[in-house]
Amino acid sequence: MTEKYKEAARYRPETTQACEAVLVLLLQAFGTLKSSLRLIGGLVPRYLAPASPPDVPEHVGTTDVDIVLDVTVLDAGEGYNTLKEQLKDAGFARFRKADGTPSSWQWEREVDGHRILVEFLVHTDDPNGRGLIPLAGEDISACRIPHAGMASDWFVERELRVDHPDGDGVSVEVVRHADAAAFIALKALALKGRHERKDIADVVHVMRHYDGSPERLAAEFAQRLATGMHRDALHAALNELHAKFCDDGVTEGYRKDGPGRFTAFHGITDEEERIREQRDVSGLMTEFLRLVQEASDWAAPVVGGR
Repeated sequence: MTEKYKEAARYRPETTQACEAVLVLLLQAFGTLKSSLRLIGGLVPRYLAPASPPDVPEHVGTTDVDIVLDVTVLDAGEGYNTLKEQLKDAGFARFRKADGTPSSWQWEREVDGHRILVEFLVHTDDPNGRGLIPLAGEDISACRIPHAGMASDWFVERELRVDHPDGDGVSVEVVRHADAAAFIALKALALKGRHERKDIADVVHVMRHYDGSPERLAAEFAQRLATGMHRDALHAALNELHAKFCDDGVTEGYRKDGPGRFTAFHGITDEEERIREQRDVSGLMTEFLRLVQEASDWAAPVVGGR
């Protein structure tokens, strides 16, 4: 994964718009296979909680595009060499690492002076699983991400309309992105392996501004648990949110690094405002988890435990 900016002020609307244009170009490059793609990551809050000032502020945005591939569908479809050529024809090139080595799972495309990174990801059931799966020799690969398949099972379709960056007029495509429950779960699981302020901020933004949240979001999460699919991963995600945001009998929730990283990301330095905001964030998460517990078989960890 790429490094996230640690401060909200470093994100720019024009970069996010470039990411959206790259997403549309990517869908077009995949041709008949595009319906198998799933969007996760920092672009998703833009669609789960669309801006509607002053009640719903604009999401801070993102600098890259994270795509989950369905290897089974790709294997039964067009050849990977054709796919590689389609990506190149659409203006995509392999991302080159600092030492000049080309990446097989990271590609990039320039739009209006912004070089946007696209990362190809694939599901693994192993919570510690990492590494690459080659799709065709060394031509194209995808990085294993634990439980990324949630987005393949639980997603929302949204129509995108963007001005084609190459001057071909307005392009219309349908993006299939992780739904609110899958997005929250995948972000929460990511918190176990990395400590990015941006991940925390994305979770809180959706938790606050998803329509009908936290009640609707908690109900949807409980419905997902009731299916039995990805059950262990969903429980692990809820446990991680509890550990990062809630009182545990030893440390008050507002003092934990979930609320702390949120206020640091947004540059809140006034102590009174910072504490008030951290209490609000902790309270929001505590209420969400309480509602999930009431409606499902998940139980909050024991006092002092994770």
